[in-house]
Amino acid sequence: MKKAALLVFLPIFLLIAVVSVPYWLGASIEKQLRAQSDLFQRQWQQQPGVSYELYRYQRGYFSSIVDTRFTFDPQIISALAASDFPVMAPFGLIFRHKITHGPRIGKGFSLRTMSKIETLLVPDGRHKAISNFYFGDQAAFSMTTRLEWTGAMKSDGAVPSYRGRDHTGQYHVKWGGVNWGFEGNWITAQGKGRFNAPRFELASADHGVTVGGVSGDFNRLMSTQGFPLGDGSITLNTFKLRGESRSGVPLDVILRDMTGVYSVLQRGELVDVTQQFGFRLLQVNDAKFNHGAIDLAINNLDTVVLQMMMQRYAATVQLPNASAERLSQVLWQEAQSLLPRLLVQAPIIHINKIEVTTVNGQMSGRFKLGIEEGAAVSTAIVLPIDLKELLPLTRVEIDMKLPASIIEQQARKAVSAKIIEQLLESEQTMTTEMLEQQTTRAVEQMLVQFEIQNIIRREANHYRAGLRYQDGRLYLNGVPADNFMARYHRLKRVSG
Repeated sequence: MKKAALLVFLPIFLLIAVVSVPYWLGASIEKQLRAQSDLFQRQWQQQPGVSYELYRYQRGYFSSIVDTRFTFDPQIISALAASDFPVMAPFGLIFRHKITHGPRIGKGFSLRTMSKIETLLVPDGRHKAISNFYFGDQAAFSMTTRLEWTGAMKSDGAVPSYRGRDHTGQYHVKWGGVNWGFEGNWITAQGKGRFNAPRFELASADHGVTVGGVSGDFNRLMSTQGFPLGDGSITLNTFKLRGESRSGVPLDVILRDMTGVYSVLQRGELVDVTQQFGFRLLQVNDAKFNHGAIDLAINNLDTVVLQMMMQRYAATVQLPNASAERLSQVLWQEAQSLLPRLLVQAPIIHINKIEVTTVNGQMSGRFKLGIEEGAAVSTAIVLPIDLKELLPLTRVEIDMKLPASIIEQQARKAVSAKIIEQLLESEQTMTTEMLEQQTTRAVEQMLVQFEIQNIIRREANHYRAGLRYQDGRLYLNGVPADNFMARYHRLKRVSG
């Protein structure tokens, strides 16, 4: 009888279990989303002028509707309040998320799929009319995400293109749209993504901006300590700005073929950060700069200390009723307490290359700042009070190569200004020709003295200078310069 009863009721139990899956899954998803939303809301509460809320969660059997809202007040956003940003009224953005519960999604049935999330930007009030003007019945922002039980996820999003007059009738707009995607694991927060924005152009008779060909990609990993790692790149084909500066002077800016690459990689307990930036052309009015490049590396960062910094930052921004000034003070105190522990691993900031070509020639240089490897840094150091105790443990290297014409031009400006200042103080006058002659002689004398004292070296059409501070000693162009300050004061008297 027991076996017969089991055989009778087992299919019923299985049927109830299967039927309950969408409802149970909907409840589980709601619990997780509300917890993440509460954390997200506390974080955004600390940003002046910005707020976030999950103000509707309508859970159904097969699907749920979730509305989230971002509200912006540009007049109290700190970065905008201190600028000349045009006056804008507060506005809100509402995102509607349709969450379809697995295992049945659409016409398909899969035991692997947990949910499908379709997100749309839902304009309200006056923004609805503006959105309809540009995109008609299309959503101004749409994104679709699929989540699997294994943690796998795939997300794709887009903003439609538009070409024509803007809704005010003042500007002509060319907007090529935006596309992006992400594939990874929502449990471990790892994955890779890409984005592409072909073109944006906004122009009137007097002003205009063009951004052409923005694209990029990234790979995101998580270290065992929970620190974000990975690499990525961004490319910008063209940027043009036409208008006026704050002083009313015409301003034309052109930037072509800009690239940026970054990576955050882990070596055992240490993290290395590298960034590379370059461009083919930067032109500001008539001033042209070609083939600019900066290579930056920060090595030997302690992952444990970095994790502690992230945790303390997260805890700090969640302080109730804390002002922006109070948050800054707390964060500075936390940084002061953790920085000595970070210095124990002898971190190094290394600008391997700074390079740009001007009409006067190529300028280049490099910079290195760090703690000597193997130096004993005490974690009891209190900064900035004990900064002098770190100086003997610090290593600094600076190398510069500049066109001679630039050095001579800057020297002439400084010397001429000094001569004019002395003439005014003594109530004397000097002809333009005599001022030019005296300036030329003083500049020549000053540069010769700089070379004699080994401060700079002349190489063909360039001047080169190198400074190194190591083991508590100063070197100029590879030569010890322990009495440099005394010589510097003598040079000031000669040039004056």
